[in-house]
Parts: sequence; C-alpha cells; structure tokens
Amino acid sequence: MAYSFTYDLTKLPREFFKELAKVVDKRDLHKKISGFLENSVRKFGVDKVLGIQLEDAISIVEDLVDLQIKNLVHEEDFKKAKEKILFVPHCCRKYMDWRCKAEFDPECSSFFCNHCSTDCFANHATELAEENGYKVFILPGGSCIKKIFERIKCDAVSGIACPEEIKLGIRVAESRGLAVKGIPLTKNGCSNTQFNLESLKEALT
Repeated sequence: MAYSFTYDLTKLPREFFKELAKVVDKRDLHKKISGFLENSVRKFGVDKVLGIQLEDAISIVEDLVDLQIKNLVHEEDFKKAKEKILFVPHCCRKYMDWRCKAEFDPECSSFFCNHCSTDCFANHATELAEENGYKVFILPGGSCIKKIFERIKCDAVSGIACPEEIKLGIRVAESRGLAVKGIPLTKNGCSNTQFNLESLKEALT
C-alpha cells in the first residue's frame, strides 16, 4: 500500500469519472487540467465522500488522470503486442493465509492462482487474463517487477494496483520499451482490495 491513507472509490458517482474521461480524451488540455481537477474534486466533494483530506483527494484524482493519459498513449502499441503479462496484487486475494491455495514461486517472487475460491478477485483476474492469452503473476510487492522482467519475455504489461504504484511500474516498463496499461484498484489497503471486473475485462481484450 503506497498511499498513507485508505480509500474506496466505489462511493463516488460514475458521473465523476465520466467527466474526467472527457477531459483526458482531449489531449491538448494537459496544461489546464490541474485547475480543472481541483475544481472537480471540490464540486463532487470527493474528499468528504472518501473521508480523506482534500489534498489527498486531489492527489489520487491527479494520479488517476495521469494513468488514463498513459493508457491512451500506449493504446495502439498495447493492442499490437503479442506477448502480454498481467500483474495482480496479492492483497486482492480472498484469503491472505493458509486458506489461499495459490503457489509461491521464489524464482520470480510471485504467486500463481489455483482457483480455490470462486469469489476471489485474484482468481477472477487470473481467469480473465489467461482466457485472453496473458501470463499472470500475483505479486507480493512492486519490487518483484524487475525480477520478472529479467526472466519473462513480453511486449506489453498490464497491472492492477493503486494509481501511485501503477505510475512506478509504468516507469520500469517504459524503460524497457514495453507498452503498458494500468487498471486502478477501486478500494486499496493491505487486504481485501478490489478493482472493477468490467474495467479489467475491457482492458484485457
């Protein structure tokens, strides 16, 4: 968990994200976007809805917009890529103890899902990704990414995480010339984190 605060984006109205998406889609507005974001956060009362400080609300929204811009920049190259991998945070597993039957591979410091729980987010992500030809790695931390890149050949990488951690992962991927696509967690924390399954499905296909 990179942020010093927790959040649950499911509390925000969809209209908020629709308005942001319209602005992100207009790529010539980057210089004006900061003021717009702060006004949007205040307009929708994001800080109050999420129960966090105004500065933190602005920070997370700025990160979300940066992420969408990056996704747009890499969109065409990502579609053309043949070898793709998906990074899934281990904190979205249903169980964080012995009840989770995922196997840990020390060679790449990753878990591999054994589909033990049908209502597990890690299971859903693994199934969706594998159906679309992705290799899936369930990560205990972002530091594992470089280790995997050294062992696995790929043309593009998609990752599920909080926006701040996705930004860090994007830097690593871009330094290796890889196309990227990020899917933000809608609820962060150290366990029971969540993401939008429909957004993931759309991102992977």
